[in-house]
This record gives sequence, C-alpha cells and structure tokens, in this order.
Amino acid sequence: MDRISVLELTGTNYFIWSLKMQAALSLKRLDSVTMQMKPEGLSEKDALEWEQKNSDAVAYIKLSLSEEQALQFAAENNAKILWDKIKSTFTGQTEDRKIDAGNEFKNLQINSNELANDYIARARGIATKCHSLGLDVSPRELVYYTVRGLKGKFAKVRDILKTQRDKSIDEVLEILREEETSFNSPSSTRAEGRSADVFYSRKSKNSGMRLCYVCRRPNHVAKDCFYRNQKESTTSSQRRKVHRYNNSKERNTANPVFTASPNEESLCENIWIFDSGASCHMAKDRVWFEKIFPERKDIYLAGKDSKIICEGFGTVKAKTVSTKYGNPLNVTIENVSYVPQLRCNLLSVICLMDKGYKIKSDNNRVLIYDKSNKLVTKAFKNNGRLELYFEPLYNSECYFSNPSNSNYDIWHSRLCHLNAKYMLKMKDYIDIDDVNDFKCETCDISKIIRKSHPNIDVNQSSEILELIHADLCGPIQPESYGGAKYFMVLVDDFSGMYFTYFLKNKNEVFDIFSQFKAKYENLTDKRIKKLRTDNGLEFVNEQLDTYLANSGIFHEKTIPYNSESNGKAERANRILLERARSLLYESELPLKFWADAINFSTQVSNVTPRKGKEKIPLETWIGKKPKLNYLKKFGCVAYFHVPKVMRNKFDVPERRGIMLGYARDRRGYRIYDIKHRKIIEERSIKFNESLKGSTYLGKTKVETWNIDSLFESTQDINEFDHKTKVNHLEISAEPAANENNYSIPFETPDDATNTVGGEIETPVDQMNNGVNQIPVRRSERLKAKQISSNLACNVPNSYLEVKNSADWQNWEFAMKNELDSLNKHKVWEIVDRPAKTKLVKSKWVYSLKQSDNGETKYKARLVAAGFNQIKNKDYLESYSPVVNIESFRLLIALASKLNLMVRFFDVKTAYLYSDIEETVYMSPPPGFERLVGDGKVCKLKRSIYGLPQSGRNWYMKIKSELEKFGLTQLASDNCVFIKSDGQ
Repeated sequence: MDRISVLELTGTNYFIWSLKMQAALSLKRLDSVTMQMKPEGLSEKDALEWEQKNSDAVAYIKLSLSEEQALQFAAENNAKILWDKIKSTFTGQTEDRKIDAGNEFKNLQINSNELANDYIARARGIATKCHSLGLDVSPRELVYYTVRGLKGKFAKVRDILKTQRDKSIDEVLEILREEETSFNSPSSTRAEGRSADVFYSRKSKNSGMRLCYVCRRPNHVAKDCFYRNQKESTTSSQRRKVHRYNNSKERNTANPVFTASPNEESLCENIWIFDSGASCHMAKDRVWFEKIFPERKDIYLAGKDSKIICEGFGTVKAKTVSTKYGNPLNVTIENVSYVPQLRCNLLSVICLMDKGYKIKSDNNRVLIYDKSNKLVTKAFKNNGRLELYFEPLYNSECYFSNPSNSNYDIWHSRLCHLNAKYMLKMKDYIDIDDVNDFKCETCDISKIIRKSHPNIDVNQSSEILELIHADLCGPIQPESYGGAKYFMVLVDDFSGMYFTYFLKNKNEVFDIFSQFKAKYENLTDKRIKKLRTDNGLEFVNEQLDTYLANSGIFHEKTIPYNSESNGKAERANRILLERARSLLYESELPLKFWADAINFSTQVSNVTPRKGKEKIPLETWIGKKPKLNYLKKFGCVAYFHVPKVMRNKFDVPERRGIMLGYARDRRGYRIYDIKHRKIIEERSIKFNESLKGSTYLGKTKVETWNIDSLFESTQDINEFDHKTKVNHLEISAEPAANENNYSIPFETPDDATNTVGGEIETPVDQMNNGVNQIPVRRSERLKAKQISSNLACNVPNSYLEVKNSADWQNWEFAMKNELDSLNKHKVWEIVDRPAKTKLVKSKWVYSLKQSDNGETKYKARLVAAGFNQIKNKDYLESYSPVVNIESFRLLIALASKLNLMVRFFDVKTAYLYSDIEETVYMSPPPGFERLVGDGKVCKLKRSIYGLPQSGRNWYMKIKSELEKFGLTQLASDNCVFIKSDGQ
C-alpha cells in the first residue's frame, strides 16, 4: 500500500480521476482537508498537523495533473479551494460528455460488414463508457438499443427480438451468431426470414408432431383448435376449403416468414399469415375493404427475383372467430395494401408494433394485445407459419374511392386541425360542409391541456404595430435540421398576426427584433410603439433596453412569475406548438421537421379566425380578403416537375416529395425531395393528400442521414447540369426568419383544377421575381467556392479543438510561424502583470487556404479579444477612412487614358507595423503560456488584430510614410494621395 498510482488528469477523464484521487487521499488520511477549510481555534500542534496534511494533499493533486492542467491551477495552495476549482472546471464538460455518450448509445447501429461479436463488443464498450461518466445503463436498455441498431441482414431478427423482451445481451449474441452462421453457410438453403422460426421453436422443441383430429393440423390437439368453435354462420364450402388446404401435400414451407408467392394455389380466403418480414399489411381480396384508394406501386418478394403489383390501399374491418375462450371481436386494420396477386393475406408484425400493439409468444401461439393490454386475437403456429382466422364484415366487393378537397376531414387537416367553431367560420373562405359529430383522434391526443387562466389584456391597440407581444420558446429537442433550438413569436395586438423566427441560441433575439422592426415599419409606414415581453434575460438586457429607448418604444414587462400577463404571446406559443404537434403526429414525419411544422402552423394561423376578431389576421393586415385555394395538407405526398435540363431522355418528368409548407417571398411550395434528401421550392406540383409522405422515408433510412449534407445553399449549383435556368430552387434547411411574411404565397382562380383521382394539380402563376438560380458561366468560379466551403467545414474554432485534431502538427507549425512573425515585429514585451489592471484576452483564429497548385495551407493568426474595450476609457478613436469606389474607378480610368502602369501592393500583417498609443496588457497566447511564464503578461508595443483602434493606427502609419515621399492627401478622399510636379 506504500505505492499508490493515480491516472493523470487530462481534461477528458475527470470522473474516473476524481474517484481514484479521492480513494488515494483517503488511504493517506488526507481527504479531510479537501472537504473543509482550516478549522478555527486549533492548537499549535493541530495547526501544524493540518498545514502538513494540506501541503501533502495539494502536492498529491498537482502531481496527478497533466502539463496543461498544472499550469492552470499552479497558483492555488489550499487543498479544498484547489479541489473545488478543479471540480467546477470539469463538471460542465463532464455533463456534455454524458450527453454525447448517451446519444452515441441511443444511436447505436451495426455497420454493413460488422460481425455480431464485434457489434456486441462495441455496444458493451459504449455502455461501459456511460457507466464511467456516471450514466446508468440497465441490462434491459443495453439489450433494447443493441437490438434496435440491427439492420440489413439482421432486420428480420431485430423485428422478432423486439417481441422477446426477456432476452439478455448474451442470449442476443448467441442468436446473432446463429443467424450469421446460417448466412455464411454455403450449403444453406435458407430463404430470407427463416430466422423467425428460431424464436418460436425454442419453446416447443419437445412438443412432438401431434395431429388435431378436427382440422388434421400438427402441433396442437382438438381442445386447443380454434376452428372447432367457429360460428355456425360459416358456410360448409368454406369449411371444406379449410380442410382441403390442411390436407394438401404441396404447400411450400421453405419460406415461412414471407409467403406472398403469386401464381400458386390459393389458400383459404379467411386465413391471415402473421408475417414478421412484411413491410405492410396486405390483402388479396377486395371483399375485405370498405373502400379502396387507388395507388399503384411495386412490391418485391423476399428471396425471389420477382415483384407483384399493389393496386391500392384501404381499411379492413373484420371479426375474429368465436371460441370457447371468448366471443368474437370486431377488429379494424388500417393502411392495408390491396394486392390481388398475393397467395394469402398478410398481417405485418412491424406495423402492429408501430401502432402500439404488444406481441407475446406462448408455446405454439402468439398473443396480440392492444394498448390497454386487452387480448385482441391469437395466432397459432402451423407448419412453420403463424396463422389467424378472420371473417370479413362486408358481403359485397368494395368500390374505389377518391377523396374530395371539399371534405371536412381533409380541410380540418389542411388547416392544422383547426377548432370546430372556427372551421364553421371558414365557410366564407372555402367550400366546406357542416359536420356536427366530427371527432379527431389527433386533436384529442395532441391538444389536451389544463384549465386555462383568465384572459388578461392590460392595453388595447387601435392600429397595426402599435403593440407587439413577444415570447421565446425552447430549447426544443431534437434540434431542427437547420440546427435551431428555439423559436420566437411576435404577435401584432391589433390584427392578431403571428411572426415566427427560428434561433440557434438566445443571443440572436436582439438582431431578430431589430430586423423585424426595420422591415415591417418600412412596409406598413407604421411605427412600433410598445413591446410587451416577460422578464427573460433575452428581453431584459442593456443592449435591447438602449435600442428601445433610442427608438422611442415603451417596453412593458410582465410581473415576475406571472407569465399569464403576457397572455397573447403565451397563447400564440401554445397554439403553434399544439398545431405543429398535431401535424407531426398525423404526418408521422421525424421530429426534426418541427421547424417546418411551426412555420406551416404560423402561416395557417394567420388565415384562420381569431377570438375577438371580426376578420382573419391576414385580412386585417393587408386590407383585403385573401383566397385560400393554395392550402394543402402538411406532410402529404407531392409529385413535382423535374425540368428537362435536370433529367436524361428516359427519366420520368416527375419526382416524389413531401409537402412541408409554402415558399418564402415567392409563389410556390416547400417540398422535401425524398430521393436527394433536400428541400426545394417548386410551383408545378401534383398533390395526393390521402397519402402520407412519411411512408416513403423508410427507404432513405432517416436515422443515418448526414444533417450537414441534407440541404444545400441556393448559391451553390445543384447536382444536375447547369446550362439553363430552372424552375425550382434548393434552399436552406430552416425556414427563413421572415418566411411567414404577410404576402399570400399565391392565389388560384376560382375555376382551378381540383381533385382528380386523389391528386390535386395546382397551376401556379408564372413567377417573375428574379430569384431563380442562374448558373455561372465558368465552372472554375463555382469550384473555388465549393472548395472554400469544404475547407471551412474542417477549420477548428479553438485551441482545444486544434490540440485534439488529427492535423495538430500542421496547426502547431502555423502557430509557431505566427509567433515568429510577432516577435520579428516586436509586437510586445513580457512584463509582470500590474495589480488591478484590465487584461485583454488573446485568441487563435484558424483558416485553411487553397493555393493555385491545389495545396492546402494552414494559417493561424493571434488576435486580441478587444470587443470588451470601452471607448474614451480604453481607447480614444477607432475611425479609419475607406476609399470611395468612385475614386478608385477614376484612377483606373485615368491610367487607361494616359497609358499609365497600375501596380497593386499587399502589405502582409499590416497592422503590426503601426504603433499603439494606449497601454494595453494582453494574456499570453493559448497553448504557449509556458513561454511567457507564471504571472507574466504581454504589454503591446504595436497594434494587433482585434483591437478597435488597430485600423486607425495603421491608417495613421501609412499616411505618415506616404507623406515622407512627398505625397499629399486629397481633401475630397482621405484615402487618395497624389504628387504633382507642377504640370
């Protein structure tokens, strides 16, 4: 026990270091001095003993610090204060690492070529890392996230394992090894999905091959036969079909999971196969459907090089059979595909689980429970298949149906699930029928609230912009695709208009409000007179208070802890969140589309009735009645036109997307292009509001999307040929801050084409706004821009990032070159830090440059953080003149006319040549503190980048040097110097 070894604190292992250091100090009987300060009233002997313990504890702690950390805490000689400082320094970073480790664990996924052993080992490693950071991971969570991360060849195993909730991680590994072995075996005749039998057969290895004397099927006896107690209404012909099927010797049992083979003898019409490999429910007879909505798509058969055609989809209503265990139940199966070529009906395990149904295996049967844990039906195992028996509720074949755009249900969804009272008021704007007993499950789930507070309106307004209510909502998890964590809503008190802005952090509130004020005061010729907010620091700060005071705007603040005082803004937040929640729930889109849902809700809220207002907000704001024919259902399927220059000769002219909203500042729609994973704005679109676009996202594996590459800037060329101007634009991930402007996206004529076959084709007027993407004539220009953009993505933001980067040696070389340049110019001198002196921090700014030969150059510049300097206190003047463009053009014209030679000069590190008049002390460069020394600082002798006065100092320096050459400064332009010889 004499030798105790503690790992070194490096800044990334604080949690483990603190545990081991506490244990080491406890063994040395030194832990008490890190927990409390020196007690008062100690005797001389006890005081000396305490001092010795304190000195030993400080020594032990400092000896375990890395070189960088030792410099940071070198000045502290009290054990408790030193311990507390280290803890406060790293606790926040540890919390961040906890979040990162938790996200890594929850987003765990198996790689395409990764072996089962390696995958399970990696999962265990991540769980261990979470444990080391203090994040508890239960064995059940380890199994859940490990199973959820399976994909590819293990997809079928994943679906079955989800129903086996009692498996341990070792059992999961064993199952994956068996599955892997069956895949790699060259003599295996395994068809896809065979692994399903592994799970159901484990509990029935000794069940034998008993035959039921009622149905002549194996693996059960007569008392358990669910055919025995069928209702007497079942026809004898149906019974004969069942028994013929049972006695058939020609059934194919090689593919028990996916048995949808066409062109074979038809199975019993009332049998449904419980299929773990089917991606959706499928029925082969129209008798099961009440209505069929037409949709033609291909369905590929697992294990076969063939496909069958789906001709539509609809809802199946059926009833279970009557048995001695209970009476028959009516069941409803939604989103069932109509596939006439199917050999049998399929009930998808995946779809049932997505709807919240619970599936449990029990001997040779599977029990299906609903969300309330009520048993719905049972599936019995028979020759490798799990079979259910249903009876259709409809006696005649159904008919194909097309939804109408005047339908109450459709318009209810289009208008963000608007309240029924306001739906009736919309009859003045749209063609909608009266519905008395309309119930919407989405509204019931998404809009349940507590009892509301009484409405408090302290002041009333008489015109638009007289009173603006503002509130900030967030942070919201997950971040939107554009990285936004907050949204701010501004409400005009008079009209009720909502204006929504998306923010990455709270510091953007001031900039957004100033832009809002400038824009809408200019557009409306009205002035904002009052701003009402809560007492959040984003609204109550010196910068905003000064701006409002200078603008003559009265700032009304609510009473602390009484958010209801700002009722209109709070209500706007609630309304937008409720409607966005309803949109996301109904459309089943990923939560990262929340910003588009909020933006969509904002635009719809501005064209729907508001309590206490005679007109809708947009009508009050613009002074005329808008047309709403352009409104479409959020998240529905949209087929947009692909211009000729963007496709080959044999490419189809349409592409499938998802409707996310309405274009900003132009007439069109925001569409998510599923194939290329980006958002575009397009005007030639067909909508199918009966289909959800989320149905097609599964093919793109949303969980593995690269967020940085999802959306491309409008300034960059798209991936197609760029010889001709095109009609749709690729836009940024986030709706623009001013996207919900009051201009109507577009108005369709009263006789516009309406629903045809479930699709709505909306002709949009020709846009003439001059903002379509115009490709450049030289690809080199674009290439340079793309290279610059790619380089910028790899530039670190701090010294700590550089230290941990793979290019550390290159960055270190660049920083040393910068320090050599600073020493060459004698920019500073090293001095002791004077007492009570303001210290300007230093910072490294990194950049990557691309040379003409394609070589990447690493640049590092040391700058001063001079933004906290105060004018007339830390410096006197910062103004530096800039040359007028007219003067520059005149000089070029004179040189051309007089046939003169023009030379351009670039002064490298120009600011370093100029002297500095003020006394400025700067902290040592990050990472090079040891070169300066403890307690030393840099006293600046020259101007340095980052100081407010550096630009002016350089101007004065170059001015004096030019005057030494006999040049005279022009009074009309202080940046032009001339020399005249009298001619």
